[in-house]
Amino acid sequence: MNRAMGGREDVTIVSQIKPFFRMHYLRLPALVLLVAFAPLAALADAISVSGTGATFPAQVYAEWARQYTKDTGVALNYLPSGSSTGVKQIVARAVDFGATDIPLSQAELDKNQLFQFPTLVGGVVPVVNLPGVASGALRLDAQVLAGIFAGEITRWNDKAISALNSGLALPDTRIARVVRSDGSGTTEVFVQFLKQAAPAAAAAIEAKGATAKWPGTTVPAEGSSKLASAVKATPGAIGYVSSDYVLREQLSAAALRNKRGEWVVPSTESFAAASRAGGLFKTSLEAAPLLDIDGPGVWPIVTATYVLVPRQPASAERSGRTLNFFYRSFLLGDKAVAGTGFAPLPLLTQARIVSLLTNFRSKDGKPIPVLGQNSAGTYVASSSGVAGTRP
Repeated sequence: MNRAMGGREDVTIVSQIKPFFRMHYLRLPALVLLVAFAPLAALADAISVSGTGATFPAQVYAEWARQYTKDTGVALNYLPSGSSTGVKQIVARAVDFGATDIPLSQAELDKNQLFQFPTLVGGVVPVVNLPGVASGALRLDAQVLAGIFAGEITRWNDKAISALNSGLALPDTRIARVVRSDGSGTTEVFVQFLKQAAPAAAAAIEAKGATAKWPGTTVPAEGSSKLASAVKATPGAIGYVSSDYVLREQLSAAALRNKRGEWVVPSTESFAAASRAGGLFKTSLEAAPLLDIDGPGVWPIVTATYVLVPRQPASAERSGRTLNFFYRSFLLGDKAVAGTGFAPLPLLTQARIVSLLTNFRSKDGKPIPVLGQNSAGTYVASSSGVAGTRP
């Protein structure tokens, strides 16, 4: 399968896909804002699709899954188990798709016969529990943030923090570091940023892939939800979560100084600014680095998150359901991530993925029926859009 497309071919795809997006904005219901991992009642002959992996996009995938089940009657379950588990499970073909915040290399994809595509762009955000300090009021740069998580800066009124926050009353409170205990792409992205932006200050932090060894005593938490809860329950705490948790859990985020020297707060605008500055997926679906990017208004800890599916699936029907789930979600375009705390992929990237999803083939060489079913329940492909009422 062609993994990189560009130039005139991209222009053609966009010209075909853009009106396609506009047509379906009016035909597909808006995303609900409730999170549900349990499947709704489905028709007896429906296939239940399963996925697992990254916690970073978990709430968005849950919302997409709920809407998909509502629209189609097909149960789709996503278990946020961490990026490393997502990779292991799809390699073992134990699930229909895996999710990871750390993209696999081309060699890994080839070895395991997997296809990888991005779905969302979001930020990793330091969050704190400092009574009386509003979200975005606390300023931290990479050096100080690394010093805190390396255990060198231990109190909130430390002179290094105070120097960045003149006029802000900081308590003489011990800093409690809340960190992920499970294998997490969020941890890997966060540690990569610290070591890239402040290598000397972060030297004591031992990176171990999707986990890390933090000097001194920390508060371990399994999963983003428990980390958020631990930060909220612990005065003086600091932790790190994906951007959607900041909104949903009403956490207090720190402002960060980016490479250009600007103080920025986490937002879809600052995440999109990083995508533009880094040229994310401009010519292909290959991952581009988005950490500590130099550009106006850029949030410095930004990453895309990815889905992994078999290149030649064993079951055409199961694969068709799985790919149709993401196909429909991409048809919603920017609306698919509105209000979630994530930034949408560039339109060109969305168009490229939609095009690629319609070109899968099973092991016997037959096309995977991605676009939908006809009235007789048989999968069909249509160049004009989603065919039938139960894709």
